[in-house]
Amino acid sequence: MPFQLRSSTKPIFLFIPILLISSLVILSQASVVEGASTEHQTEKLIIGVPGNASFKNFVKITSSSQNPNEKKNYTGLCIRVFEEVWKRLDYPLPYEFVEFNGGYDDLVANVANKTYSAAVGDITILAERWKDVEFTEPFTESGLAMVVPVKPSPKAWIFLETFTLAMWLATAAVLVYTMFIVWFVEHRSNPDFCGPWKDQLGNALWFTFSSLFLTHREKIQSNYARIVVVVWLFLALVLTQSYTANLTSMLTISRVRPKVLSQAKVGCDKVTFMRKHVQDVLNYKNVSLICDEDEYLRAFETGNISAAFLEIPYAKVFVNRYCKKFTTIGTTYRFGGFGFIFQKSCGLAAVVSKAILQLSEDGTLKRLEEEWLTPDKECLKSETTTENIDSLSLRSFWGLFLFSAATSSVCFLLFLGHLLRDYLRHQSSQVADVNASNESISIKTVRVARHLMNAEIGSPWRSPSSDRAVPETDMC
Repeated sequence: MPFQLRSSTKPIFLFIPILLISSLVILSQASVVEGASTEHQTEKLIIGVPGNASFKNFVKITSSSQNPNEKKNYTGLCIRVFEEVWKRLDYPLPYEFVEFNGGYDDLVANVANKTYSAAVGDITILAERWKDVEFTEPFTESGLAMVVPVKPSPKAWIFLETFTLAMWLATAAVLVYTMFIVWFVEHRSNPDFCGPWKDQLGNALWFTFSSLFLTHREKIQSNYARIVVVVWLFLALVLTQSYTANLTSMLTISRVRPKVLSQAKVGCDKVTFMRKHVQDVLNYKNVSLICDEDEYLRAFETGNISAAFLEIPYAKVFVNRYCKKFTTIGTTYRFGGFGFIFQKSCGLAAVVSKAILQLSEDGTLKRLEEEWLTPDKECLKSETTTENIDSLSLRSFWGLFLFSAATSSVCFLLFLGHLLRDYLRHQSSQVADVNASNESISIKTVRVARHLMNAEIGSPWRSPSSDRAVPETDMC
């Protein structure tokens, strides 16, 4: 019988061609990847670098004065970050920096039309630029800040600025109210609060106000008045300590008092998007376009501008360099930050973004910022000169004022109730008088008021057999 293949072996023979085809495809793909890798290794990237950077801390290009044709030296924060990023790539790519002396938008356009392979520098990430090129992750914080000159506070009336107007009024009101309670409770029996009306009120006012600073010779006899005074002394202690601390801060720390109105002249970089943002979004119509850091300083010194809008990295460098003259204030307006640019669909932007995140996570990015953006030693010592010390407001002390006023009111009502009880007890113990029963309500009200003010009825300062008052000189 001739040899015949079993039916079970047919699928095996059918599977062999599929294996061969798959192997050929895999080998072809491997050769393509190897070729691409070899091409990346041999192809040099031409990277554009802005030659007119506003602040040299980010990009600085120098050449030999003796030989201008000698290779230029590229330094700055942006260059150092790019170099650290390139060390972390999985395969080495040769590159060459080329100085570009046009605008930033022109540099982006040159990457888009493939004149340059990439661009490295202080290039802001914007939505309008994103459509033509690929940006990496930002390696600096984003935002726009206002830089203004530091102006010390006027010294003549600075002692009034420690408290707000509402705080001063509340303090005066509580002081007068406490003075009234102490006088009302003490003037009947305390010799220190006796005498003519002017002397009584003067002594009460002196006692209450001077308790902020001095000990007293006057003695408090009533327990109600003692409670009121203890609470007032606690309030006075808190107020004096807070006042002293805030006044000390104001005298030793320069304060910023900018008055930048919408019609004031402000400065910004001559980049197109900056001018549009300041004019159209922030509504500053009088805008001066400035090229570099030195021109900003001259514009401030000559009074050409009253404020400058800078991106946060620029503002940080400027303020760190001139820490005693300028500071940043106000709201931070968000932008995209600084990033590197690559051509569309080249695949390098994602790889570089990953390396930037690694630099941020292991602290390398922070170290580079400290190296290039750290203020001078003199500025580090006076770092607090840019702080703005606010006046103390009633919001921080309203609970303490309320507690003092409530305590005084409770003591006043209790003492008033005690006087009324004595008055009613005295009235019930007296023999009925026909004339007294015919008195009008107004007369009775006056009698009660006189008793509450001077404790006339049944007091030791009146004769018990008559209604004739003892002369005022004999009264307390």
